[in-house]
Amino acid sequence: MALPQLHFTDCAVSNGLFPVRRELPDSDAVPIALECSDLIDGTPFILGDDGAYDLDLNRFFRECPGVGVRSPNSVRAYARDILTWMRFLHERRGDKSLWRADRQDLIAFHRARRLTSGPGQISASTWNRSVTALERFYGWAWEEGLVAATPFARGEFAPSPLMPTRHARRRSRSFREAAARRHDMRFIDMARFILFRDVGLRAHFPNGSVDAAWRGRTGERDALFAELLTATGMRLEEASSLLPADLPRHDDLLLGDARSCAVHLPPAICKGGKGREIRVPRRLLRRIDDYMVIERANAVVRWRARRSWEGVRDPIGVVAWERRAAVINGADLRPLRRRLDVMRPDERARLIVAGSDGVPIEPAALWLADNGQPMRPAAWQASFLRADARCRLHGLDLHVTPHMLRHTFAVHMLSLLIRAQIGAVLAPHDHHGAAYRRIIGDPLQKLQRLLGHSSITSTYIYLDCLEESRALVDAAAARWADDLDAMVPGSAL
Repeated sequence: MALPQLHFTDCAVSNGLFPVRRELPDSDAVPIALECSDLIDGTPFILGDDGAYDLDLNRFFRECPGVGVRSPNSVRAYARDILTWMRFLHERRGDKSLWRADRQDLIAFHRARRLTSGPGQISASTWNRSVTALERFYGWAWEEGLVAATPFARGEFAPSPLMPTRHARRRSRSFREAAARRHDMRFIDMARFILFRDVGLRAHFPNGSVDAAWRGRTGERDALFAELLTATGMRLEEASSLLPADLPRHDDLLLGDARSCAVHLPPAICKGGKGREIRVPRRLLRRIDDYMVIERANAVVRWRARRSWEGVRDPIGVVAWERRAAVINGADLRPLRRRLDVMRPDERARLIVAGSDGVPIEPAALWLADNGQPMRPAAWQASFLRADARCRLHGLDLHVTPHMLRHTFAVHMLSLLIRAQIGAVLAPHDHHGAAYRRIIGDPLQKLQRLLGHSSITSTYIYLDCLEESRALVDAAAARWADDLDAMVPGSAL
């Protein structure tokens, strides 16, 4: 039995046109061709069990940024959740269309996914994530007039002078589970990170000696990348999308004797389009410069020998770099200035530095695979999985993902910020409320900016992970008692 299938847009496969067909209620399939100029590579689309392309369903994925879902990863996750829902309706609800699904279908979906034991059973947090995707989809469909009611609707009521729009007539029922974990946040301590870095990524033995039988050539690159994630809290796609032009050299005279420097992450490579400033340790800049001179340069040599630029689709030739901008060859070969902060990760991966004669010199990406091609997030995840396997071969139960290193940075940075702040605010002249807010609020706000969180509530989760948080609170409470006792002689606290 055929099932709906998930695909991802590749504009190169159809010479600029994306052929689709739509099933109409009282007609045969209607052939349609979408201009690829209206599509973005990697955008998900779903084909029905008979291969039909639903224009309205797939328009939702293209319009996700307009409903607040801007991250490509989030759009892909929404597509997978909606695909699962469609397959459930197809297999278990009599091949029902998702446009006609109702509350009883959603109740049955919850029973099958959460209450029936088996391989398809999911956690409460995963269920809540899928509910969010379906709520966004059906909310969008209702606003567009594609459905009269949604599986989440309690009912409709007539408009009034105070509530004349469709917004006022929709009431929803929550299907989220309150008992779901608020977060699934894992991090590692420094000792375990060093083991993972050396044994897993560098392929050393647990005693520190080098494994002479290992033939890999990217161990130092992988270890350096992992250290960058741990030291800065960057997301995987952000770090993967870096260009050498994004980072200063370690010997830049403008850095003076600073031990770290500010680096601006462009909005186009950050989640939600929220650019931010991070701090990169000077020692890592020095090692990145060494990587570029040795390991990256060797990868570029192999890239040239294989003429790998010929396999790059729609390459973007860079003839010069300016401050936060690239000078590229336009369609008429006239140089154009493109700001780096508006170039998406997929565009950055297609940047190729060319000489004045137009001959390709090297890829513009900072992180290159052994063959000279830019390292994409999936390639880094594969490297981490191989490192996990090497750790297990040596009896080390370590499973580390790139995102865990972001959490590791956050937990340790918050601990350091609180320790630095706690001595600065506990002065006798401080009032209780003001000082407490400074103890907890200021470090959290600093960490929020470093991580690029839209809301500080996303940053609060790291407070629960501080091993010393109770001791910090106890120490602060004891100091408050001493201060108040000094201000009010004879009081007993």
